Amino acid sequence: MSDPDRLAYRHALGTFATGVAVVTIPVVDHEGHPCVMGLTINSFASVSLEPKLILWSLDLKSERYALFADAQSFGINILSAAQRDLSDRFFRENPYCREADDLSFADEPLRLKAGLAWLKCRQYQTQVLGDHLVIVGEVEAFDQSETHFGEHGLTYFRGRYGQTHPLPV
Repeated sequence: MSDPDRLAYRHALGTFATGVAVVTIPVVDHEGHPCVMGLTINSFASVSLEPKLILWSLDLKSERYALFADAQSFGINILSAAQRDLSDRFFRENPYCREADDLSFADEPLRLKAGLAWLKCRQYQTQVLGDHLVIVGEVEAFDQSETHFGEHGLTYFRGRYGQTHPLPV
C-alpha cells in the first residue's frame, strides 16, 4: 500500500470510536526488580461469553513486542475519562509500574486502581495477521469498579481522546 493510501486508510479507521485500555504484564525491570509493565491499546474486543474470551492486537514493530507476545498472563484495565494521564504514560512514557507508584493493587498487581473494569487473562491463542499479532485471552477473573460506576469511559476518535456520553432514551 502506498504511503498516501496507508494514511487515508488509517484516517478512515480512525472514524470508528474505540475505548481505551491498558494491558499489564508481570516483568522484571532493568534493575532486576519485579514489577508490572503497561501498554495502552484501543484494539480491544470481546470475542465470546462462553468460554470468556477477549482479544487485542500488538504491533509487530512495538518496542515491547517480545515481552507482551510472550506473556502467558495479562490484565486488561478499561480506563475512565479521568485516566488520560495513565493512557499517555503507558503509551509514550515510563511503561513500568512499581509498588511505590501506588497505581496497582498489592494483592492483584496487574489491576490498575481507578479503572472502570478489569479482566485477568491467560494467553489462549495468538495469530500474526498482517502487521499485528492478535492475542486472544481467556478471562480468569474480572471486576467492575463500583466507586467509578457513574464515570464516563475514555475514548479515542480521529486521533484524539474523548469520553462516552450516553444518549437520552
